Amino acid sequence: MDKNSILYDVAKGYAAQIASKMLDGEVLDGLMPHQKTYREQRRENVRQVLFNLIKAQSLSRAHRRLIKVAVPLTKMRESAGRYDECHISYRQVKSIIETFEDAGLLDVDQGKPFYQTSSEWKKRCVEESRLRTKKGALRGRVTEIWATGELKEAIGGYLSGNTHLGADVEMIVEEPAVLLRSPGDGELIDTCDTPRASRFQSTVAEVCSQVRDRARVSLRLPLTALPSIRGNTSPFNEVSEGVSSPSSSCSRPPNPSSSIRRNTSPELLQKAHEAVVRKCPAAWMWEHELKGNRIEYTVPEMALEYQRKFCRGSWDCGGRFYADVQNVPSDWRKHMRIGGEPVVELDYDNLHIAMLYAGEGKRLSGDAYDITSELDLGAKMDEVIGLCEEEIGFYRQRQRKVVKRALNVLINAENYQSAYKALKHHGWTQEIDAPLADEVFKPLVGALRKKHEPISDHFHSDAGICLQRKDSDLAHEVMTQTGAIGIHDGFVIEASRERELRDAMKRAFAEEYDGYDIGVSREFEPLTPDGDFALDRTSPAESGADRKRRASPTVY
Repeated sequence: MDKNSILYDVAKGYAAQIASKMLDGEVLDGLMPHQKTYREQRRENVRQVLFNLIKAQSLSRAHRRLIKVAVPLTKMRESAGRYDECHISYRQVKSIIETFEDAGLLDVDQGKPFYQTSSEWKKRCVEESRLRTKKGALRGRVTEIWATGELKEAIGGYLSGNTHLGADVEMIVEEPAVLLRSPGDGELIDTCDTPRASRFQSTVAEVCSQVRDRARVSLRLPLTALPSIRGNTSPFNEVSEGVSSPSSSCSRPPNPSSSIRRNTSPELLQKAHEAVVRKCPAAWMWEHELKGNRIEYTVPEMALEYQRKFCRGSWDCGGRFYADVQNVPSDWRKHMRIGGEPVVELDYDNLHIAMLYAGEGKRLSGDAYDITSELDLGAKMDEVIGLCEEEIGFYRQRQRKVVKRALNVLINAENYQSAYKALKHHGWTQEIDAPLADEVFKPLVGALRKKHEPISDHFHSDAGICLQRKDSDLAHEVMTQTGAIGIHDGFVIEASRERELRDAMKRAFAEEYDGYDIGVSREFEPLTPDGDFALDRTSPAESGADRKRRASPTVY
């Protein structure tokens, strides 16, 4: 689980009363068993599921993004002192989930890996595993569910205008423009009346004023860009008749336009919206409509409202600007529009590395993450990992990800030991689709030290959190000068204003770092007004990182 999900819990309080009222409502009519023997137990289990869906939807309204219910794939126990005090069988809950899903009342994200779950859930799992001796009791996966269709509307009706549900479901209140978290527990520190807090609040107000006072911001996603809803099918395939599954080796690729023409239905819009929300929970409450073979969202002003978040109880740590619009996935941002115009996204090249070099009075030449050409680390890593001939080409394409993450770990780690631990325990298989043996890290770190000798004193110095504070000041300058939408060290603006944004980014850095001429690169090529790539432009499959690496010579 993460910040977008809550742990399945035992029904209690006012939300449980709402769940009880909904049991006999029209939405659930026909879903309850007729056998008297099973009816009461079934009703209780349905009430538990409803309670959790109500709690999640209430939190969704408060957070302005989709909050899901995380259901563990093992027995669930109430954490009220004794684990055996109240337990709910997942088998029974699973049956209800399947029934609700078939009726179109909820949607499901199947089992989520244990490593992605929250520390609270891990703690409970470990404790339960320790108390239970049955082998395999801890399965380490959760399923996530959320209300859809008529059930979502019915819950919304109960929640609408409710003033005393908040304490029951732990609804959040509006957070201040500037947040300062304490070290250790990360609790919010009350700093509203301090002079520095007031100064930082003014920077947030300046940024919000410039970014918010823009032309209408929208997101126009082609249905072909949406993730699959089930298996390898896409929204228009699933509701279209006579369209072969793309997983079939003999099927022809579906024609989205013809599918959409046959299915301009509310069901298609709902499926497309649910597919979007899976990757971008913030879009849960955004207005949307189907236009041809695209789903178009209006990005509300509240999604452009920024906060600055500081941490470790210090105004010198963190400080980056955050807004809901940043939740649009990077591969979807090219489909954004500002005033109907296609956009471009510009990023600083190797920003934190360049900052460290500038602080040492040096200049970074070439790509900070290319360490294979002269040091021949690529072949050495291939040998250590033991890749076969067929795997080498596939893996080499992902080496830059490994090098980039390793260098960032070296800079952000607090000490030498924690750096190696972070490198070894990182989920490389999930990130690069290839494992990394422990033996690879020693030559990797050695190569990075050799390449970046001028800044090697900053390795495992915990410098990253302070560099965030500095890059947030750059972002403040760029956003207030241009009104561009900030994505930390990158910015989105109308394609016609690309030169203006590029000049502002380079000027802000040069003014802060004694005239240092930092590189600025596109993350993607702008689309045409029709939403396609121009024929004379670089292939959209080439990433910003690929273009940086291709365009920059490696100098040691």
